[in-house]
Amino acid sequence: MNFNKNRLLTGIFTAGLALSSFVAQAAEEKDIADLEKQLIQAESKLLEPELRLDKLQQDRSKYDGASGWFQGSKKKALDSEIEKNKTLVDQQYAAMRSTAEQVQKMVFAVAQTFEKHGQYAKAIEYYLKVENRNDSVRERIASCYKAAADYQQAIKWLLEMQRNDTVLLEVVDCCKLDNSMKEAVYWLFEILKPWSENSAELAALDLIEKYDYPQRQHDYPDFFRRLSDVYIAKSVAAYQSNFLQATRDYRKAVELLATDMNETPSLVSFAILDRHQNDYRAALEILDRQKEAAERNFEDKVRRARQEIDDAEDNLRRARMDADRDYESRLRNAEHTARRASDKLNEVKGNTAATPEELKRAQQMLDNANRDLEHIRRNRDEIIREYMRPYHREVEEARDAYDRLLANRTRFIEEYIAPYKRQVAEAKKSFDLIKTLHDANFK
Repeated sequence: MNFNKNRLLTGIFTAGLALSSFVAQAAEEKDIADLEKQLIQAESKLLEPELRLDKLQQDRSKYDGASGWFQGSKKKALDSEIEKNKTLVDQQYAAMRSTAEQVQKMVFAVAQTFEKHGQYAKAIEYYLKVENRNDSVRERIASCYKAAADYQQAIKWLLEMQRNDTVLLEVVDCCKLDNSMKEAVYWLFEILKPWSENSAELAALDLIEKYDYPQRQHDYPDFFRRLSDVYIAKSVAAYQSNFLQATRDYRKAVELLATDMNETPSLVSFAILDRHQNDYRAALEILDRQKEAAERNFEDKVRRARQEIDDAEDNLRRARMDADRDYESRLRNAEHTARRASDKLNEVKGNTAATPEELKRAQQMLDNANRDLEHIRRNRDEIIREYMRPYHREVEEARDAYDRLLANRTRFIEEYIAPYKRQVAEAKKSFDLIKTLHDANFK
């Protein structure tokens, strides 16, 4: 019975043994002590059936092989005893795990109590004793570090959680509390791309302009352009469902750039519109180049497919000569075998001490050899065809693949350029939306 008992007792179990008198505020000390005793008793109870099981398995192994041919009853008795001990070990191991899991739950509860009472160092100490350290535990550890004003450690634990905008918003807050404004703005921009209209993004958008500090222009010289792009993405997302909100977001995007560039909003909006029009034109140019690339790629595939047919036909021609040689070799071997069988029969006939059975076997060997020889002589074409069948199949498969390729030319080209056509469609849609928003605000 294989299981990692030592790991269980040194990992989960020792977390229970480490509990001190401070845990009385979360759980009765007697309860923890009782659980510790149960674990020790479970380990002690488990030791005896484990040793007994090992001994039984050693005894049973002695009857493997020839030594156990006539020991059926003893083997059955040992097998039955082994199964009983396995069941007992499994039951006691399950009980030990159940008790250990209770200790883990109690350790977590103790950590929560320390956290509730503001004893963050002790809370972290006990949270770290939890073996299954999932995101719920990591969140509590980060919360304790944050409450203790150790913001860098809080950030470390937050970033070990599954990444999402809500978690990153908490990272932003820790950065701000730590006066790491450059990092705070960095994570705000991470939340804001790509725009998906969730509550964390709305909160981040509300914060990012408020997080102004003397070095921001130096740290982020493209700050207003990046923020403007966020508002443009937001306006495009709102276009279908809330056109009024979309126009407001677009105007906000324009005003951010206009203030930064010291230009009129109308001129900046024209520049944004021109940029999207250029993106659309660039997407069209890329699509044209990719169409040419698709044609070249297809022609290359056609050349390779044609070469595979040529190679298969070359193999077929060589196989035709090889088939003749193979047939002649088989024929010579059959003739040789027939001669040896004939000589053997004559030898047996000339031996006065030969039995009728020996004479019969020699005659059968000669008959079989003659039949094989006659079969080879009569079926020359069939034998050669059988030899060449895989080479014919190779040629047919190569030709079929070539024909399928030619028949699917249009589909192949379309699949190749499909991503670029989607980019064109998205660029065209974006350009049309921006033009409508530009007209609604500045025309």
